[in-house]
Amino acid sequence: MLGNKSDRMRIFLTFFFLVTLITTTSAQKNAKWDLRRCVEYAMANNISVKQADIQARVSAIGLKQSKLDKYPSLNYQMSHGLTYGRSLNQNTNVYQNLNAMFENHGLQASVTIFNWGTLNNTVAANQYGYEADLAGVDKAKNDIGLTVARQYLLALLSYEQSKVNQIQLDQSLQQYTNTRKLVDAGTLPELNAAELEAQVARDSATLILSLANHEVDKLTLKGLLNLPADELFELDTPPVETIPVDNILTENPASVYKMALNSQPQIKGNNLRLMASEKAYQANKGRLYPTISAFGGLRTSFNNGFQEYYRSGSSEKATGFYIKSPVTQPVYTVTDDIASRQNKFMGSIWNGYGNQLKDNFGQNFGISLNVPIFNGWQARAQVERSKLDIERSELAITRDTLQLKQDVYNAYQQAYGSYKTFLAREKQVKTAERSFELASKRYDLGVMQTIEWLTIQNNLTRAKVDRLIAQYDYVFKMKVLEFYKGRGVRL
Repeated sequence: MLGNKSDRMRIFLTFFFLVTLITTTSAQKNAKWDLRRCVEYAMANNISVKQADIQARVSAIGLKQSKLDKYPSLNYQMSHGLTYGRSLNQNTNVYQNLNAMFENHGLQASVTIFNWGTLNNTVAANQYGYEADLAGVDKAKNDIGLTVARQYLLALLSYEQSKVNQIQLDQSLQQYTNTRKLVDAGTLPELNAAELEAQVARDSATLILSLANHEVDKLTLKGLLNLPADELFELDTPPVETIPVDNILTENPASVYKMALNSQPQIKGNNLRLMASEKAYQANKGRLYPTISAFGGLRTSFNNGFQEYYRSGSSEKATGFYIKSPVTQPVYTVTDDIASRQNKFMGSIWNGYGNQLKDNFGQNFGISLNVPIFNGWQARAQVERSKLDIERSELAITRDTLQLKQDVYNAYQQAYGSYKTFLAREKQVKTAERSFELASKRYDLGVMQTIEWLTIQNNLTRAKVDRLIAQYDYVFKMKVLEFYKGRGVRL
């Protein structure tokens, strides 16, 4: 019975965990996308940002390699093979036609002792290059963040426009309903109802178009986020008044430019690339001078023929010399009789393997000096290219600094102009609202024609849309200024 309760408890806990997991995942997928989430997701998943990150990781690998180049190198070599034809017999030290198996082992080490700072300067150049690529990642993130913020605000604008168009459509429908009753009662002519009916049709078309534009803006935003076009995607639509922005009247383009010089990744990256070019020049210049290195190694070998020679006996042979004491007699000597037999690959050919490795074991060490005399002008050409890289980096700094100043001043003037435009649009809306209020009263009293009332209503709608456009334009222009001030995309 207790076991059954335990089983039921485990089933209940498993079911509860799965339901919680599914609910949490579903809530995360269905959560609305606010500006912060859009920007953070784009910075983590946009393809341009990922490409910049890959470049930074490639630079990190080059930096690590240049640091390890300062340490000694150690390499082991082994060769194993067969030799045919005339070669040196390792047993008799005589060249003869011999089929044999050989094996060589070697362990070699080397370290650079002095090379005029080439290795150190190469490490420094790669370090600056890596930091410049990290700044490139930050630049890619800032660029996509600003682009996403702009597209997010455009999507909000199209949403707000659809709301304004919906209000106008509701007003037109309400007015048409009232007018239709008066026309049916014979108080107003049929023309009034026809004109309002046409206005309802126009307002409906305008609403449908604004809703379609909103969906297109969301699709464009999904593309920037690297999301599938068919994925569920709902935007959080806070009122534009709640989006924090600085007061343009407290800004100064000169101070913004000064902050941008110290905060923009592009400027930082250019300065780092200049320093990398200078260190690369010093490194390449060091390659024009001699390099001192130390080396050492261990070696041994094994060699054994497929034919084994051995002493099969001895015999006396005349040497060709004679002794005259007292009678001339030939001189004989005892010589070994040499015979051969076939060695087997899997057996006897390996005889003496350990002894040969031990007997042939040797060592070497020393100092080497490498003096570049003539190598096709390669080293000197690399030095000249490094000089040009320095000039190129200096020109990039000058170009981007001038461009940054122009961009900051342009952004300030555009933001200031958008602010003044927004103030003017607000006054226009207030005037249009007052005019529409008075016109509606006159129309209800029957002292204003329908076409006049429709014109005033359209003027109000246009004024509200223009105010929205000016307000969102001002918010985005201020976001650009905040970006230049080094705050990124403030959410």
